[in-house]
Amino acid sequence: MKRGRPHGQGLGWGGFLNKVTIRDVAEFAQVSQATVSNYFHKPRKLSDATRERIRQAVETLGFVPNDAARTLRTGVSPVIGYVAFELASATTPEIAAAIERRVSAQDMYLLMANDTGSRMREREYLQLFEQQRVAGVIISPVGDVEAELARLRRRGIASVLSARRAVSSVQASVSTDHVAGARLAVQHLIELGRRKIGFVASSLDLQQIADRQRGALSVIETVADATLEIISVPERTVEAGIACADRLARRRPADRPDALFCVNDLLAIGIVSSFVAGRSVRVPEDIAVMGYDDIEFAQSTIVPLSTVRTPHAQLGTAAADLLLDEIALLRGSERAGEERVAPQIEFTPELVVRASTIGA
Repeated sequence: MKRGRPHGQGLGWGGFLNKVTIRDVAEFAQVSQATVSNYFHKPRKLSDATRERIRQAVETLGFVPNDAARTLRTGVSPVIGYVAFELASATTPEIAAAIERRVSAQDMYLLMANDTGSRMREREYLQLFEQQRVAGVIISPVGDVEAELARLRRRGIASVLSARRAVSSVQASVSTDHVAGARLAVQHLIELGRRKIGFVASSLDLQQIADRQRGALSVIETVADATLEIISVPERTVEAGIACADRLARRRPADRPDALFCVNDLLAIGIVSSFVAGRSVRVPEDIAVMGYDDIEFAQSTIVPLSTVRTPHAQLGTAAADLLLDEIALLRGSERAGEERVAPQIEFTPELVVRASTIGA
């Protein structure tokens, strides 16, 4: 079927530098401009055959949609930003995948950013998302970003704090009660008769880690002969756990903790692997090891890991659903960022007992 020459020529059509428009694509594919718009923003509304015709037209003409212009024109962006403080974490991919599923179901798109633990980088990404006029932001922060999020709300950009409970009653958040989770872990160790507990953690500046320390101390303080030793590691990785175990194994047995509570499973897996490989420290006979998060590999390590289960996928789903609600509320408000009490969802963790604390 012969198609007419488009009004605006792109480099892929005749070598001209004129800008190809959505109208050109519609004429080339012999569909309406609204159908081309649906191809980019609501593709599920179109048949496979129609999508293929439009795809071929877009490829032939070299058309690139201008979402920034669309946002300025309609006031509606199809993009949500997600800032994570630790993309390498074993839990972040599961949270992000749950967010993506919810966002995709609304014909929206997710842009992920990693602040690498830098508060400055965190703020730079928030500024970037603001400049891009995203519909909303989910952020698992390193620092205190609630003032920046309040400013974004006043600009019409919704937000949800993820993995940390908001301080302000007007800031929506989805979190896990890490104080309660740490209590579960340390109480389990105390009930097993362990009294010299080592708390293996990286920077306590991170609120989630500080909460776990606070929960651990709240149990230790109730037991007269119990102690909590802070064992610092540079990062929360398997490699850091191996190095930590090597240092502990070089201590005299009387100077070692009789139990370790690690702030995540990766550290605990590294510690257990090193102890078992070195054969100088038995798990759990000499040192019981407790992790945190219950990641996929926790139950399949050489000594299955006792841990605290946190709901990663549920947290991501709840964060996305809450953000979509916040976006709808902001769009329906007469003035952006109006003060109201926002939902603050908090999940309760669960103790999972395996061989690393009670034996085979």
